[in-house]
Amino acid sequence: MKKANITLLLLIFCNTLFSQQIKVVRDIGFWGGINLEKELSDDIEINFEQQIRMYNNVSKVDDYFFDLGAKYKINKNFGLGANVRFTHNEKRWREADNEYRYNLDLRYKGKLASKLKLHYRIRYQQEFVDLLFKYKTTKNYHSSVRNKIELEYKANEKNEFYISGELFRLIESYKAPYFNKIRYFIGDKFKSKIGTFNCSLGYEQEINTNYPTSFYFFKTVYTLKL
Repeated sequence: MKKANITLLLLIFCNTLFSQQIKVVRDIGFWGGINLEKELSDDIEINFEQQIRMYNNVSKVDDYFFDLGAKYKINKNFGLGANVRFTHNEKRWREADNEYRYNLDLRYKGKLASKLKLHYRIRYQQEFVDLLFKYKTTKNYHSSVRNKIELEYKANEKNEFYISGELFRLIESYKAPYFNKIRYFIGDKFKSKIGTFNCSLGYEQEINTNYPTSFYFFKTVYTLKL
């Protein structure tokens, strides 16, 4: 009887260790993308972006997505935005799936000084998992509200340095909304003759979870205005 109890305890202990090791709590990754922008008028702009994101010390693909969006300028300070996105998500610790997302944005920008600007964006997004195939049976979806603030400094005609922070609030079925993630960037929007290169260092931290993941990554997006 004692041997059976000891064996059972060892199995539980090993299973606990194994389940904790499945989730990597500190990682390094890379985000890279291409963005095409087109002004339809003085107030309306559309864009198409393709991006790939990697994790596990930049050795595995996390997801890749295609994003189509539009921005509308209300006045010199306020604007609206809307996007639709398809993402193939390899999932870090679960089975891969396809996700379909839309988001609505309210944007603000204002000058704090001659070369210093403040940007604020509040975004509501809703994401559906396997919408075209399994959604009728699974009803798997979630929503988020994201608050992002950014300070931008125009050093010269080519370089715009910035720092930003974003707070995510997750809304799921049968669960009270809660803050689940924070994300920071520090970077430079470098303008060249062939387009703009947005290069930054990012840090993402899960919150309100037992084993929060800390994710450090380098991000670069090339933007071409058509």
